[in-house]
Amino acid sequence: MFWLRPDLDRAALGAAGWLDTAIFDIDGVLLDTSGSFRRSVIAATEALVRVANGLADAPDPLVTFDDVARFKLAGGFNDDWNLTQALAALWTARLREWRGAPQAERSLSEWAEDATAATRAGRGGLDWLRGVVPASAIPAWEDARWTHDEFYLGAAMLREAFGRVPRYTPAAPGVRQTERSLLAPETLTELAALSLSKYGIITGRDSPYVEWALEVIAPEGAVARTGPYGPHGPHARPPFGVIVPGSLYAKPDPEALAHALAVLEARAAVYVGDTADDLDLVLRYRAERLAQAPDLPPTLAVSVASEPAAETFRQRGADIILTRVSELPAALVALRQRLGG
Repeated sequence: MFWLRPDLDRAALGAAGWLDTAIFDIDGVLLDTSGSFRRSVIAATEALVRVANGLADAPDPLVTFDDVARFKLAGGFNDDWNLTQALAALWTARLREWRGAPQAERSLSEWAEDATAATRAGRGGLDWLRGVVPASAIPAWEDARWTHDEFYLGAAMLREAFGRVPRYTPAAPGVRQTERSLLAPETLTELAALSLSKYGIITGRDSPYVEWALEVIAPEGAVARTGPYGPHGPHARPPFGVIVPGSLYAKPDPEALAHALAVLEARAAVYVGDTADDLDLVLRYRAERLAQAPDLPPTLAVSVASEPAAETFRQRGADIILTRVSELPAALVALRQRLGG
């Protein structure tokens, strides 16, 4: 089931009148990563805390899928490498630097609430982490990244793609192989029938992670790309006319959305994401770009979420909420009917 913001009306689309563009996040929207990235974050946190830091008596489990979801909703942790670093730091500090102190008794849920408040105040993510956790407890970002990727890619691909020797799972196949496309071909056909014929991607992924995702999402189309920013944009072949990777603009930087809209020559768009940073991307674009230049393309914020996360997105200003990306055409039919089109 989908949800439309009750006061969503024609004013949200301005002079454009209707939409011609759909831009998507990859992970959790076009690609099911519930068994890959989030599982990799959990496994990497365990390895960094128990093995790398020698805290073998740590509670089991250290991190749950709900914990990962809470930090994704907090904002500032769209990047799974950053989230791995944060969770490992918090647990290390709780077991070592904060042992016997009140901070050691606080749960990850409570820390996620603090991270949420910090993001709303404009100082979230790793800035927040460095401000609350002793530096001695924070693993090097490179260690967090490669530990995460050892579990995500698997030992063989870690060696082949990056020439790195796995430290914790020398024979593991990697969880990337569990990823499945969430984009059915008929979804784009239905969007095209609604006059949305321009498509783009804004993702935290970078090369070659974008390539691997597209092999699953669009194995026959959107792989070969050229442009001044390297293999991932700003130009792409059908079905995606632009791909904005994290190395170009990191979400929620509104320049990512402004750039994609400009390349696509969009009149009005929807952006579909599944994290707080995805929603903030649109909200910041409106506040920092559209407010200063009203002729820029208006963009609706679409969040993919189930309860209770959906309620958080409703409260924070999402325009449309879906449980899966395949519901987008039906939601837009309902919106067009509301607008009298």
